Amino acid sequence: MATEYQDHAGPSIPGFPKKWTFGFQLIVLILLLAAIGAGVYFGYPYIKGATKSDRPDLRAGFNNFVGFAPGIDMNGGAAPNKNSRMYTEFGLTFEAVRMDDMQKLNDALKNGLLDFIFTTTDITPISMDRSGDLAQMGVVQFLKIDDSRGADVFIVDESIQSVNDLKGKKIACALGWPSNTLLHATLEAGGLTEKDVQILPMADPFAAKNAFITGNADATVVWSPDDEECLKSRAAKVLTSTELLPNIIMDGFVARKEVLEKKKDLFIKLSKAWLVANAEMTNPAKMAKAAATYKTAFQVPDDVSVILDGMKKIHFATYGDNINFFGLSTDYTGLTGQQLYTKMARVYKNGYGNNMNNIVPWAEASYPGIVQAITDLTGPAHAGEEQIRFDAPGAQEQAAAAVATKPIIINFATGSWALTPEMKDKIENQLGSLAVEFAGMRVRIEGNTDNVGSADMNRELSRKRAKSVADYLVKSYNFDPNRFVIVGNGPDKPVATNNTEEGRAANRRTEFQLLGK
Repeated sequence: MATEYQDHAGPSIPGFPKKWTFGFQLIVLILLLAAIGAGVYFGYPYIKGATKSDRPDLRAGFNNFVGFAPGIDMNGGAAPNKNSRMYTEFGLTFEAVRMDDMQKLNDALKNGLLDFIFTTTDITPISMDRSGDLAQMGVVQFLKIDDSRGADVFIVDESIQSVNDLKGKKIACALGWPSNTLLHATLEAGGLTEKDVQILPMADPFAAKNAFITGNADATVVWSPDDEECLKSRAAKVLTSTELLPNIIMDGFVARKEVLEKKKDLFIKLSKAWLVANAEMTNPAKMAKAAATYKTAFQVPDDVSVILDGMKKIHFATYGDNINFFGLSTDYTGLTGQQLYTKMARVYKNGYGNNMNNIVPWAEASYPGIVQAITDLTGPAHAGEEQIRFDAPGAQEQAAAAVATKPIIINFATGSWALTPEMKDKIENQLGSLAVEFAGMRVRIEGNTDNVGSADMNRELSRKRAKSVADYLVKSYNFDPNRFVIVGNGPDKPVATNNTEEGRAANRRTEFQLLGK
């Protein structure tokens, strides 16, 4: 006979036999969950250990840029490789992931899928506003890997003779890219701003190239080898490039500070290996090998010779360069990471279509501790780069057309060429950083006077005044004295009438002129 309980079924847990009572089902479920929990608890260390052995020590995200070739070659390719020098000499397994989408790179860094990604120091401030992802992640730059040395090029129509001729012209440029930095530095050298020209914003340098080739722009800023295509497409020439401005576009690596500190020993190994690889790029055979490894690792369609040509337009940063970059040397007079980042933060805060309220300062955006921990990279191969040297200037440099001219008014005492502290401050503020940025160009300093007094005496006086400015820059920045071309015009090149005091004051000027190759 059926009972009342059997006639009216009670609650039941899905998946269990219905003939079991609910209480019995509940007891069995608890026992199963306990068994699973115990298995996970005691088995997790073994599972973790097995999985960890298959994971690289560090993973990084890169785009297709030949500046990464030395490190990729040190690793024997993109995949972790225990037969590579990265592992056999430095004890590190490393994986390079090609990812050309910057947003995906940032997301992967944020989600912990990547330990670090690449950066361009001069552009970094654009993405380091405190409201942005990178700043909120606590991202910091821990290594500099290269400088652009001709890989970024400013092409103009042949009718444009100098920076000053760009006024009102259409310039195609990828804003927010390194091209933007070269554009700004070039305009600044001629005393122009973005408001003095018509900027055609492009999605990338490739689009900027096409805008110039199709005749829609008077000038463009592109990457090599696109510059060659631009020059062949119409009557055009190079106005400036990072061969002439070798200190304005710097690439490096960034990571979340908490990850850097947690894996500091691994990042020290990685950085040391990368700097050793960079130092070896002075050897043509090793550079060629790195180009071939890079082509295979990143599946680059270009011929190895094209990759190699691109590598030759890069200065691969050494350990000494990193010491200088992070401001760890008191003797260095070139452009530091802090100086470049801080300047471009001011430029990009509201310029070139940006509107940022609170960009993270360099002290919070950098981490010199990795470089400081490397103490055994010594000798000439690992030394910092020296100032560029020039042959003694001749008549050609005396008469060459200037790429850019920057006049400054220095009020010398009558008959004197001595610099006062106030004059030195003016030279520092208006000429110092410009001379550092354009380190690959000769500088002609022309002294000018009014017409009061003997013309011959004024020419000699103006020459001495121009030389005093050059001597100060040489002493302050350790420039090669041969870099400077000294000219004393006296009263021969007035810019205003000498019939008024205001005109005579305008004529008593010193001009700072940048000369092309």
